[in-house]
Amino acid sequence: MIPTSEELEAFHDRIKSLDLGLGKLKGAEVTRADTIAGLAAVAKEWLRISPQLKSAADGYLPSLEQYDAAMGGVLTSTKQRSRASAYRQRLRPFVEGFLDAVVIPFIRFEGSPGQVAARRISSALADLLRPEETPYIEEAARCSSVHCHRAAIVLLWAAAIARLHTSIQSLGFAAFNSAASAASGKKGAPYNRITKGLAVQSLAELQRARDFDIIAVGVELWGLDLQTFEELDRLLGTRNSAAHPGMFQPGALDVQQFAEKLRRHVFERIK
Repeated sequence: MIPTSEELEAFHDRIKSLDLGLGKLKGAEVTRADTIAGLAAVAKEWLRISPQLKSAADGYLPSLEQYDAAMGGVLTSTKQRSRASAYRQRLRPFVEGFLDAVVIPFIRFEGSPGQVAARRISSALADLLRPEETPYIEEAARCSSVHCHRAAIVLLWAAAIARLHTSIQSLGFAAFNSAASAASGKKGAPYNRITKGLAVQSLAELQRARDFDIIAVGVELWGLDLQTFEELDRLLGTRNSAAHPGMFQPGALDVQQFAEKLRRHVFERIK
């Protein structure tokens, strides 16, 4: 998980606090277990978040190699007898230049249009997601942050279909098959477009079913009204346009609206 600028500031404050304590020891050997543990903790934390910062904010941040090397040295020092002055020397890049060189540019990154769009996608659905759906939304947000809006739409739809699949499994394949049979027996649209003899006996078979069939059968299975079906059918059309070659070029606002419509018609309705 990419840290926030507030978390980076808090991290910086922890290092300054450790450095202040080390300064009181001057050149003495550091022997307090809690101080050594604190130094090891910040070193490990930095070495975990540094790759995430490099991947997420490329182009906004300077090279982080000097910071990686410094914290690698701190971690090594905690495994052997080391003086306070040696620790302070290794922490110096964080104490003296970290705020201006890393935290402030990262704040600008967070305020970039791509990151704002990504946060909007995540926040539109975050309170309604199940664990198996979350990765699709996270990937959609990352795609939107780098202006890959068609990919974001495809992934948002995948999260919605994951919710429908889970609901079908919960209700049972027998219930789905019964609803499919009842829907197929009705005249007119959308029933006349459902695959003839539609029936599934396993998740694998369900995953091979057409998305259109699932939302059309949903009129029977979940009691969807025709307006909801038509909205879902339009969203499926948007998803198909995004997934196939053509002139469709959605923007960040289109992705945001797509996510909000999925919230209303799928994630709030299908439990």
